[in-house]
Amino acid sequence: MAFSQRQVQQLLAPINAKRVLRDGKGQAHVSQHDVTAHLNRIFGFAGWDKEILHEELVFEQERNTNGKPAGRWDVCYRVRIRLIVRDADGVEQTRKDEGSVGTAQNQTRADAHKLAYTSAISLALKRAAKDLGDQFGLSLYNKGQLTALVKSTLVGLDEQPADVQADVEDIVAMGDGEHEPDPAALARDELRDYCDGKHNLKAVAGAFVAKYGLELNRADADDVSSFTALLKQGLVAV
Repeated sequence: MAFSQRQVQQLLAPINAKRVLRDGKGQAHVSQHDVTAHLNRIFGFAGWDKEILHEELVFEQERNTNGKPAGRWDVCYRVRIRLIVRDADGVEQTRKDEGSVGTAQNQTRADAHKLAYTSAISLALKRAAKDLGDQFGLSLYNKGQLTALVKSTLVGLDEQPADVQADVEDIVAMGDGEHEPDPAALARDELRDYCDGKHNLKAVAGAFVAKYGLELNRADADDVSSFTALLKQGLVAV
């Protein structure tokens, strides 16, 4: 069997605004963990999978302080993955290939490799999933559009429109004008989401300055992510 009508109807629905985040520049996006959760919601835990088609270490560079090795590393990985989606009977229905790069800065050598590698995989999965339509952020590429971009399809539904393009909205962005959100902004979004209702943001920002010696809005993604992980473990006093 193919995707059920209920699955197709859900894929054609506009994205829930609660799932949409905004980076520091106001660009709309969905988080990587939200994409994974939504794949499970629509296709089931056994209804999709990902394969790593290619992985490559782009660079590994140790930082220096006053001309001496600092024991902190910058790392970048490039990966290409395949997203495979199956129907309820386990029959493959589609596959989407996509690639991305992931970077980590100013980390221990092991953490830099881990963060850069996993980030590249997560970003590639996110990019592959958007080919499944508005539920995975496709409409957001049209200047943050929250209404459905696809709207209808000639496949998978009993009732089909006369013209699938009749009611589409104006396209206001195209090509690579839709850049990936700033990783540091994404990390700050995650920190703010975690702190909501748990910690005072000013106190958290002060704790960040005390630990890293710079303002939160000037920090790179990896420092912010590391700080968030410490905060979640109760290892930072705020």
